[in-house]
Amino acid sequence: MQQVLSWGSRLRRSRYWRLASRFAAASVVATALSQVVFLLTYGLTSSAGAATVLGWLAGAIPNFLLNRRTWGGGGREALRREILRYGAISIATAVLAAIATHNAEHLAHLLFPHARTGQVAVVWGAFVGTYGVMFVVKFFLIDRLVFTDRRHRRAQ
Repeated sequence: MQQVLSWGSRLRRSRYWRLASRFAAASVVATALSQVVFLLTYGLTSSAGAATVLGWLAGAIPNFLLNRRTWGGGGREALRREILRYGAISIATAVLAAIATHNAEHLAHLLFPHARTGQVAVVWGAFVGTYGVMFVVKFFLIDRLVFTDRRHRRAQ
């Protein structure tokens, strides 16, 4: 029993546990913002592409700021590199979401030709699903590629 407790306390104290829990909290904030904007935009008869871009933008900016704080960032001199790397990952995720929602929109019109609620539900599912899958991928990409300057400074 003591080994299990010891393992659990080491896990809670570990770097990845701390980063993952904060990354998850930042993602909850970003997801809530992007979902509200996506649903409002798409629900008001906008295209899936426009709703995806607006939803992405509503979540990407606070997500970057919160994650930079979580990882500690590399200071002012590293900010440009961090923005470019984060932007590339975030834009790639948005492109995947745009492809998924575009395809889902075509499917939704076939399945629910006269039911806007059904169409919104299908397209929204594709939007949420894309970001759900990318959650894990983005964590490791952000840790390994974006906020690296502080870790490199500590190692030197």
